[in-house]
Amino acid sequence: MSGTQTFTTPAGNTYSYAVETGENGEAVYGLSRIHQDGVSPIGTVVVHPNWELFPKVEGLLNVQFGKGSGTDRHQRTDAPKLGDTELPYVVGSHLVNPADLTTETDNGAAPLPKFRKQMLGSAYETNSPAENASQDTFEKVRDLVTTLITTYQTDKATPQREAAYTKFLNAQRTDAIQADIDKLDAIRAAMVEKLNNYKTA
Repeated sequence: MSGTQTFTTPAGNTYSYAVETGENGEAVYGLSRIHQDGVSPIGTVVVHPNWELFPKVEGLLNVQFGKGSGTDRHQRTDAPKLGDTELPYVVGSHLVNPADLTTETDNGAAPLPKFRKQMLGSAYETNSPAENASQDTFEKVRDLVTTLITTYQTDKATPQREAAYTKFLNAQRTDAIQADIDKLDAIRAAMVEKLNNYKTA
């Protein structure tokens, strides 16, 4: 784990963070919000390359709220507390395109990442339903993620982490391709048997 560092978001919010490398090369950010009167722990956000085995769009990053399972939010811990009183925890994950941060905006404002699905909040970290988060929560999360993406991209450890994650994905791709081959072999064998039975009938 590296030492604690800070960044300030486009909206002027300052966060401290410590980042460590996850099991498969993920960047795991433990975050706290810095206020005038102190520091408040926020939770964990995990960033890594797109988890899709055969992505349609190259270069996407996955932003996961909470650390732990990449597939089941109920097996994650330390979900970030950025929401309102009814849905304090931000849950789920989002694929975002870093290229969004380099596009020009019509009003000249700083570019922000686009989220391709609804932001979700929850009353508890696990074992409670996810619901659509408020617009205020969405704005807070987008503000944080904007700077977190930049922080991830400029981290000198990111290429090594991404190489480890690519290795992890390649193993899954090999397994998926082999599973497809096995299915085709089974279908072929069934067809051959059917043809043989047809010829001898």
